[in-house]
Amino acid sequence: MPLSRHLEILESLEFPEVKPRLRPLLHVVCLIWVTCGSYRSPGRLTVLLQEICNLLIQQASNYLNPEGLLRSEVEESQRKLQVVMDTLNFFKQMFQDRRENLHTYFKENQEVKEWDFQSSLVFVRLDGFLGRLLLVQDLLKTTLDFHTLGKLEFSGIRGSALSRQVQQMYDEFQEMYRVFTEAPYDCLDPQSTEFENDVSEFRQRVEDLDRGLGTIFIQAFDDAPSLEHAFKLLNLAGNLLERPLIAQDASEKYLLFIRMFHKDLDTVRVIYSQRVQEEAELGFAAVHKNMPTVAGGLRWAQELRQRIQGPFASFRRIAHPCLESAEGKQMTQKYEDMLSLLDKYETRLYEDWCQTVSEKSQYNLSQPLLKRDPETKQIAVNFNPQLTSVLKEMSYLESRQMRHVPETAAAMFSSREFYRQLVAKLEVVANWYNRIMKTLVDVELPLLEKELGNIDLCLKAAEETLNWKTEGIWDYVIQITNSVHDLEQRIQKAQDNVEEIQNIMKTWVSPIFKRKDGKKECLLSMDDQRNRMEKYYDLIKESGLKIHALVQENLGLFAADPTSNIWKAYVKYIDDMLLDGFFLAIECSLKYLLENTGMYWLMDVCYCRKDNSGTC
Repeated sequence: MPLSRHLEILESLEFPEVKPRLRPLLHVVCLIWVTCGSYRSPGRLTVLLQEICNLLIQQASNYLNPEGLLRSEVEESQRKLQVVMDTLNFFKQMFQDRRENLHTYFKENQEVKEWDFQSSLVFVRLDGFLGRLLLVQDLLKTTLDFHTLGKLEFSGIRGSALSRQVQQMYDEFQEMYRVFTEAPYDCLDPQSTEFENDVSEFRQRVEDLDRGLGTIFIQAFDDAPSLEHAFKLLNLAGNLLERPLIAQDASEKYLLFIRMFHKDLDTVRVIYSQRVQEEAELGFAAVHKNMPTVAGGLRWAQELRQRIQGPFASFRRIAHPCLESAEGKQMTQKYEDMLSLLDKYETRLYEDWCQTVSEKSQYNLSQPLLKRDPETKQIAVNFNPQLTSVLKEMSYLESRQMRHVPETAAAMFSSREFYRQLVAKLEVVANWYNRIMKTLVDVELPLLEKELGNIDLCLKAAEETLNWKTEGIWDYVIQITNSVHDLEQRIQKAQDNVEEIQNIMKTWVSPIFKRKDGKKECLLSMDDQRNRMEKYYDLIKESGLKIHALVQENLGLFAADPTSNIWKAYVKYIDDMLLDGFFLAIECSLKYLLENTGMYWLMDVCYCRKDNSGTC
């Protein structure tokens, strides 16, 4: 028989899988009513449907497991309970749907016989079971609400005391709920009155807790220093504030929140007005560090908007209809007016920038790559700060996905990496060139005059004709970079060699004769006089070879003609340096003798040093 097959399948399924089988099952019942005369009577069909209801009740009870339903995790029990209630209510809906469309099962020439019995006869036990499920569902919802107390902590002046009171209430609730977890009866049996009695007593005690919690929340809201803290408290309280008795006590506080937000809106309006006035008087206003003007202004407006959007969004999330009150509507209007002002500010700021950025950018991009100080002759990169500002503006505006971006600004931003590398190269060139001009001594300048002239000629193009829009400027920059870098490196090496010569001469500055063992009470050691003199002469000879090699290296670095007068002048510069080194070495030994022998007549000794005139 088709019906028995459907019932067998129904019995074999887990309850969450039952729902899709209910429509086919009732379809078969309708076919039996139409085709089977012995079952086409209200009495027999009612009994059949009641048996199906009993089967569903039994399967639901097995699925819910009455012994563990109130002992398991509340969320899991609620989920199972919802599955059962949805399935059973769906069965009732399908019954009503098949009842209304029963005529479609009869043939055209067949007499239609409706189900003229009352639905309550079919569902009398199922409705009782659903009523018990609603009772359990309400109990679980209350339990879940009060579980919030275990995580609830208050701040403020009375925060510690209020938190202790809440913890005591939570402990009391746990003790109250233990009646159900330890009860021996079946909580899903509609015939059991013990469960109903326990629930009734439980509800009365919960009402007392609700009144106490309402008082605590009122005190906590009174201590909240700001609207932000108040909404945090609302979020922490969760569904507790929706419980009727608590909601009744806390209701008046929502109007207080509205007044607090009114004050915040007034403060934001003052901040806005001050900025607009500052921009009108000074032409600019402060922005976040390192942010450009327009993007900084837009960020300021965005942050001001977020300051009021957060609390307003919190107002919309709460279940209390405070926004529908007169004060709530006034607050909403003030909020929307403030948003409108910020939108207009952003639009004006961005459009003003769009109107001027293209013209300014085109002008600045047409300027030469480099500029030279007429007094110091130093060069600098001529990338106008306004262009840097445009690139910075675009880097921030890109993330905001602004519409109608000026083409010039967009083109610059798309080439930002090219400009970054170009400016970096030119900055390096300028630094090298300026270092050359600062560190060159008079005697070196003639040796590099021709090479410097060629570099200045190349730089002149960057100072006069080449600009940031010129095609092929990258190749030019690479060429001038290589030229200046090569010259700077050679000059630096030559000057390092001169410094090395000076360091070599410093090794000469040491007394030739010293006291024995370095002790002041000992006499001057004359025994090793010859060895000392030979070592000193060897040092001078070795130094001479090193100095000669360094001078020869500088000859190559300067690419100079050894027979030219300018090179001879450079060599004389080195010779004068050496003469000063010899003078310091001699002076060091004479001073040592003077200080350690008391032979002050040595002060009259004349040691000659040719001056520039050639006299002694």
